[in-house]
Amino acid sequence: MIKIDIACGSNPIEEFYGFDINESSKANIIGTALKLPFKNSSIYIINNSHFLEHLIPSEANIFIAEILRVLKKNGRLQMKIDKDLTKYILLKKDKTHKYRYSKKEVVKLFNDFRKSRVVNKYYIFNLRLKNKIFVEAVK
Repeated sequence: MIKIDIACGSNPIEEFYGFDINESSKANIIGTALKLPFKNSSIYIINNSHFLEHLIPSEANIFIAEILRVLKKNGRLQMKIDKDLTKYILLKKDKTHKYRYSKKEVVKLFNDFRKSRVVNKYYIFNLRLKNKIFVEAVK
């Protein structure tokens, strides 16, 4: 059962293969998420956290199509997207952020999945108000 943590950075999830574009990350596999180096229908679970906001919408469409391509039938995706309270705060917080996705835009990205659940959550973490979108999807 192959499990991939895409854009894992320096914190790959235990029991997952870490995948990242950055050669100084702690990833097992280095490459671009816009052309995943895996065979069609070969991955059972994909985790992705704090990455989509680094892509413009056209790149996000390519990324989600790649996820669909490599996931096995009934394969699962779990994703967390940094939304932040405003576009200004999101883009200022990290200079590599490119876009602030709305829940509606994220729902549309997952139209080709058999099932998907998209939830926008506000919560307190380390005394700070957080705004994230959580996605669970099944191919």
